Amino acid sequence: MEPFKLDKDERNDAIRRLATYLRNERDEDWGDLAVRLLFDTFEEQIAPAYYNLGISQAQRATRELADVFEVNLESLKRMPRT
Repeated sequence: MEPFKLDKDERNDAIRRLATYLRNERDEDWGDLAVRLLFDTFEEQIAPAYYNLGISQAQRATRELADVFEVNLESLKRMPRT
């Protein structure tokens, strides 16, 4: 799977939801091709920004978990008996 591409069913569902939004919220009845072209533009131009944001958030969460893990491991160390 390509990084910014949905599978066929997800893509068709997203296009259907976009068409429904345009019709219900904007009172615009776009044709199927127009909605698909608009979706393609979002997918190509906007999706990578959201993908990268998700990656950045995952990196931050991983670092935070690693810090907690490090502290927990440190607390397990034992001092030698004297």
